[in-house]
Amino acid sequence: MAFGSLSSLGFGSGVLTQDTLDKLKQAEEKARVDPYTKKIEENSTKQKDLTEIKTKLLTFQTAVSSLADATAFAKRKVSASVTTNPPASLTASSGVSLQSMKINVTQLAQKDVYQSKGLANDSGFINSELKGNANLTFFSNGKEYTVTVDKNTTFRDLADKINDATGGEIVAKIVNTGEKDAPYRLTLTSKETGEDSAISFYPGKKNTDGKYEFDENAKGIFESLGWQLNEQSTDIGSFDPSKDKKGLGIIDDKDNPLHIQKAQNAEFTLDGIKMIRQSNTVTDLGVGLTLTLNKTGEIDFDVQQDNEAVTKAMQELVDAYNDLVTNLNAATDYNSETGTKGTLQGVTEVNSIRSSIISALFDSQSVSGTVIDDNGNKVNTTVMLSMQDFGLTLNDAGTLSFDSSKFESKVKENPDFAESFFSGITQYEDINYTGDLIQKGSLDKYLTKEEGATRETEENKGLTFEKGKFTIVFGGQTYDVSKTTDGSNFVLTGKTEEEMLQNLASHINSLGIDGLKVKVESYDKNGEKGFKLKFSGDGSSDFSIKGDTEFLKQFGLSETTIAAKPIEGKGIFAQLKSTLQGMTGTNGSLTKYDESLTNDTKSLNESKKSAQDMIDARYDTMANQWLQYESILNKLNQQLTTVTNMINAANNSNN
Repeated sequence: MAFGSLSSLGFGSGVLTQDTLDKLKQAEEKARVDPYTKKIEENSTKQKDLTEIKTKLLTFQTAVSSLADATAFAKRKVSASVTTNPPASLTASSGVSLQSMKINVTQLAQKDVYQSKGLANDSGFINSELKGNANLTFFSNGKEYTVTVDKNTTFRDLADKINDATGGEIVAKIVNTGEKDAPYRLTLTSKETGEDSAISFYPGKKNTDGKYEFDENAKGIFESLGWQLNEQSTDIGSFDPSKDKKGLGIIDDKDNPLHIQKAQNAEFTLDGIKMIRQSNTVTDLGVGLTLTLNKTGEIDFDVQQDNEAVTKAMQELVDAYNDLVTNLNAATDYNSETGTKGTLQGVTEVNSIRSSIISALFDSQSVSGTVIDDNGNKVNTTVMLSMQDFGLTLNDAGTLSFDSSKFESKVKENPDFAESFFSGITQYEDINYTGDLIQKGSLDKYLTKEEGATRETEENKGLTFEKGKFTIVFGGQTYDVSKTTDGSNFVLTGKTEEEMLQNLASHINSLGIDGLKVKVESYDKNGEKGFKLKFSGDGSSDFSIKGDTEFLKQFGLSETTIAAKPIEGKGIFAQLKSTLQGMTGTNGSLTKYDESLTNDTKSLNESKKSAQDMIDARYDTMANQWLQYESILNKLNQQLTTVTNMINAANNSNN
């Protein structure tokens, strides 16, 4: 207070005390401030309970979403006829078509493996008397690698040189076999399996003119390793490995083999059709299917819908709803006997949650589809379905019960009907991607000459595509634009930019990317001229462009990924999802109610502060006035005491 304590009041009056003033102030605060405090506390409790309900509702909404967008229906499982040590295994991604297949593995793919003869010392020199250098060339998977050795090169050095030169495509090691007298061997292993990865040799290297030159010293080094090159079928002096990027093999001893494992392809039949692959992991049988070959033998696979995933999603939905109802009951119930009620009792936005969900959840719908008649023919038909057909019921307590056996039986009866009833999804958004502007003139340096130009003036024209600089991923497969359909390197040519880009589009379309097309669009707007590449296609799988940033930029492209987007239909859960979004979304009823509580609390706090400030000011003024009144009373009391004393003194003197 501005004028200090009134603890001394009452000396003169006996009425104007601090205690009296405090009681008066407390009474006014109770009448004018406490109602604001109570209302603020009620709002805080409401918001706390509302947050719990919204959290439970979002959990329920997550369960609904997994059924609304058909995610659960897209899951697949694979049933195999052999489960213990199977000849092959098959995995199927979500969305793969339901199918069966018979696999007979007749041969597994292998890597190529060589070993040298036994060596007494791994750190010994290969040829300490070598004059100058010797060049050894190795071939694998259509590529060549040359290493250079001299008189100071050891066997271990040679292994390191091979690893460095091939970048690990041929793995060289010095191993200790433990054999007596000559315990070390140099081994060569192809990185990949398949016949294309077979390792071969050439004693020498290619000169600056592109011709291979035989090196007698290199031949001697191969022989020092025990690898006698097979020259029986060719003249080593005229042999040219450039034709098929393959060198020579070795003459091996079957009793003491140095070519200990030969590269070979995987061979198997798919439903009786012979298949050959470079690897034991086969990913091109169909989008989303991966077949792994383990050993020779037969096995049957059946790709089925994973109904367990759908059943689990349904159980999660039921559990989430029942958990939500428990919170709703506590927040909205009213006990007529005791008069107690939940914090959100009477709030329309909250009271309507249950009825809105149940109304949408148990709404009957007509579903169109096909069934097989008695003659085995597909017949179009329409049926009426509700969630009760799928084992979902509402009990007297207001909670849901779920019969998983009835549900699974109904789903298996006709999976298409079930998916259509639940989610209503029938298609995906189409892929539409347009690159940036390729400005006119930006590709001039690659254009070929007009007619009459000589070969010499054109030999450096065109744009050569290198491996990995421009790849397209679609349908679960990767397509390298650097290769043509016959496996040769792609060189982009054209007399004009438009012709050049049209040739690029034609090349990409020729790669056989099922469901994807590219075309060239002319552009002439706002003073800018040029062309754009436009990709379009089926959106049921992800689409990606990958590669070198600067290389792609020449064609107005950059590394891009577009995920497949299902179009949501009007299935029962799609509608329920929409209903829930109407509650919890940005403009949802519960969101708006929560905002109103926040705004109301803010206004109440302002009003409470205003009332408190007014009371504080009033009682500061009253205290000041009471101090002045008490001062006057004290002075009058002192005067009265003085007069009384004078009277008493006069009376005493008269006596």
